Amino acid sequence: MRIIIVGGGIVGYSLAEYLLREGHRLCLIEIDQHLCQTISEKLDLQVINGSGSSPAVLKEAGIAGADMILAVTPVNEVNIVACSIAAQHDVSQRIARLRGEEYAGESGLIELDRVGITSVIHPEKVLVDQILQFVQSPHSVQSANFEGGRILMRGYQVTENMPLARKTPREIREQIAPDAVLFSAIVRNGVGMIPDGSMVIEPGDTLYSLFPVESLERFLALVGFEKKPSRKIIVTGDSYSTLVMVQALEELDAFQVTYVNPDYRHAEQAAAMFSKIEVLNGDCTDDELLRELNVDRASFFIAVSDSPDYNMLSALLAKAEGAHEVIATTTDMRHNKLYKSIGIDHVINPRLTTAREILEIISRGHIGAVVRLTDVDIQAVRFNVDPASDVAGMKVRNIATKLKKGSIIGVIIRKDKMILPDGETVIEANDHVIVITHRRNLPMLSKLFKPRRLFKRG
Repeated sequence: MRIIIVGGGIVGYSLAEYLLREGHRLCLIEIDQHLCQTISEKLDLQVINGSGSSPAVLKEAGIAGADMILAVTPVNEVNIVACSIAAQHDVSQRIARLRGEEYAGESGLIELDRVGITSVIHPEKVLVDQILQFVQSPHSVQSANFEGGRILMRGYQVTENMPLARKTPREIREQIAPDAVLFSAIVRNGVGMIPDGSMVIEPGDTLYSLFPVESLERFLALVGFEKKPSRKIIVTGDSYSTLVMVQALEELDAFQVTYVNPDYRHAEQAAAMFSKIEVLNGDCTDDELLRELNVDRASFFIAVSDSPDYNMLSALLAKAEGAHEVIATTTDMRHNKLYKSIGIDHVINPRLTTAREILEIISRGHIGAVVRLTDVDIQAVRFNVDPASDVAGMKVRNIATKLKKGSIIGVIIRKDKMILPDGETVIEANDHVIVITHRRNLPMLSKLFKPRRLFKRG
C-alpha cells in the first residue's frame, strides 16, 4: 500500500516504523525541519518538510496515488484539512487524530465523514481505555485488547499462591470451561516460550493469556485476583483526559472514586459535573494531603495531568504512602524502566497508545495488529484470512505443520464468536486469526495469509 503519514512526532514515527516493516511504501510529512532530518537518518522512507494541510505539499507526497492517509499531528485543523484534501483525490482510507471535547462528543455541529474523515482517533478516550484495562485487571503487568475489547490479552507475574501455579495448561483447562482461556506465552528467566499443554507454569513466570471479555472474572480467579466490590480509586490531574477518566469511572459505578484537581476553579466546576464522585481541590505532591485521603486504602492511584513531572512525583508519593497500585501518564519514555524500578506500576504514554489504536483500525483491512510482549521476542499478531489465500479452508493441524517452531494459532474470531481451535478446526475466509509467534517468523506468517498459493490444502 502507498501510505502518507502527516506528522512525525511519537505517533507518526511509531506508525512509520511498523508500517515499513510490513513492506508498505511510505511518505511522511512533518513541519519541523530538525525532526525531518532525524527521521530521515533513522528510517528508510520519503520525508517532506512542510504542512500536511498544504495542497502543494500533499501533491508532492503523491496524494493522487495514495491508498491511505494517517493525519496524526497535534493540530486538529491540520488533520481535518489533510483528510479533506485526500478525499478529493479518492484516497480510500483517511484516518485523523482529533483531540478535545468538541470532536469527541455528539454535539451534531460537525459530521466528520462529510469533511473527509473515514476513521477518527480520540487520544483521550484511547488513553482512558488503556488505563481501564489495568483497573479491571488488578496487578497485571501488560494488557491489550483486540476486536474492540471483545478479546483480551493479559500478562501476570505468577506467584506461589495463585491457583494456576505449578499446573499445566492442560490441567487448568480441564478444571474450567475448555474454551475460556488460552495460555499463549510464558517468560521465564528472561526467555520467552510458547507453552504446550504439558508445560508447568512456575512461580516467577510471567504468563500471557488470551480470552473473551466474558471470561475476565473467571481468569482473575485463576490468578488470585477475584473481583471486589467498591474498590477505592484516587484520580488526580487538571486536563480533559482527567475528566474523561473520571467520567468513565463514574459510568462503571463499581468504584469509590475521589477526584483531586490542583486548580480550585476547575475543581469547583468538576464538582458540579459529577454526582457520584467526591471532588477535591488539592496537590497530590503533598504527602500530608495523601495521608488525609487515606491513600493507603486505595486500590489505584491514577495521575493523568498534562504535566509528566506532576504525574510521576504524585504517583511515587502515593506508592510510598501505601497505595496498592499506581498509574502515571507521560509523554517522555526515556526513563520508563527507571520509573517502574522505583515503584510506579504502570507508565502509559498517550501518544504510543494512540499509535497502537490506529494500527488496530488499519488491521481491520489487510495489516496485522501487533502486540509485543514486554522485553522478549514474542508477539501476538492478528491476521485477516484473505479468501484467495491457501490458508482459507485448511485445518489448523495442516497449517501447523507449515509453521516454524515458535508459532501457534491462538485464537480465531469468526463474526462475533471467539474460537480456541484444535487440530480439526477449519480456518475460513475472512476469519481474524491471532497468532502467537517469535518476531523472526513474521515474514513467513504474513505470506501464509496473503492471496498466494504456497502449498497444497490438506
